[in-house]
Amino acid sequence: MARGSSPTHRERGQFLVLFALASTVIILFAGLTIDGGYAFAQRRGSQNASDFAALAGARVIAEWVDGDTTNGTDANVAAAITNSIQANGASPITFGSPAGPIYVKTNGTPNGFVGFIADGKIPVGTVGVNVSSSRTWKPFFLGVIGINDWTASSTATAKGGYSIAGPPGTVFPAGISQATYLTYPLCSEDVGSSADCQPVRLTPGSLNVPGGFGWLKFGAAGKCTGFGLGMIDDGCDNDRPFLQDEIGPPSNSFGCCTAVKLPGSADKIGSLPGNKESADCSAYIGHDITVTVPIWDVAHQEGANAWYHIVGFAGMELTACHGGKDIEGVLRQLIWPGPTTTEPQPKGTALGVELVH
Repeated sequence: MARGSSPTHRERGQFLVLFALASTVIILFAGLTIDGGYAFAQRRGSQNASDFAALAGARVIAEWVDGDTTNGTDANVAAAITNSIQANGASPITFGSPAGPIYVKTNGTPNGFVGFIADGKIPVGTVGVNVSSSRTWKPFFLGVIGINDWTASSTATAKGGYSIAGPPGTVFPAGISQATYLTYPLCSEDVGSSADCQPVRLTPGSLNVPGGFGWLKFGAAGKCTGFGLGMIDDGCDNDRPFLQDEIGPPSNSFGCCTAVKLPGSADKIGSLPGNKESADCSAYIGHDITVTVPIWDVAHQEGANAWYHIVGFAGMELTACHGGKDIEGVLRQLIWPGPTTTEPQPKGTALGVELVH
């Protein structure tokens, strides 16, 4: 009689098969979990790379919108995108390819390949840039089932232009006349390094003249809803004879209702007359801080009833504050988050960049 395998042998063989199958399932499950989690992280990293690259390109476009054709060039848009892609660990991108960065118009339609503009000028009608990026890596476990490469891709669109939103954070309580920004250059380098970066001395005054500025009534938080900067319309703390609390250190500076051109907004802010000898700007000066200052075009009345009409915001790096009676500094251009517009704005108006997709 033939000798067959015993039940014990059969059970042991079945167990080994089941163990092998279970081990494979566990490995695959672990692989999917680990590789899937890593893929999610890479997808997020790819999206961040696309976002930052698009914003970098949009920043150059914002300079071009402002009329700066020296820095606002096609080559600089391409360089900004490339540097951002590299800094964020994405795969190199190919300019001019179907998936390469493109300029976009207001309606989102393409307006030419970034880096492939014949005359080097950003195309007319451009409001932003679209950038795609990817990350490719080798999975840790899924190679056992033939998945040897995994790619995560993403796309982002960003716009650049003038900011039409209020500045983030607080605002320095000194309004700068529009005539000052139309007269003096904007500094983009270190203070004193060039003719454009020599400090300008400003003196208080209610007239819209070059070199004019005025201390403003700040501290009316919650009192100017619906009026933009219109503290003059809905009350403001007008019994502050000194500016110590308002301007130093930066964390104690005041500012509210900083959007302008809102529906129903009066865009006015009161003047703070009187003795300013205790004003201390040292915290700003010592740390080379560029403050946000309102720009006004006209002023009316005098003393406690005086007010300024605000038309925008810009930057100023303070270099001296002579007892609060006059200030010195260089004028700079700020870049805030969007929304943005390409409609012409007063010189010195803050630029803006925003992600739209």
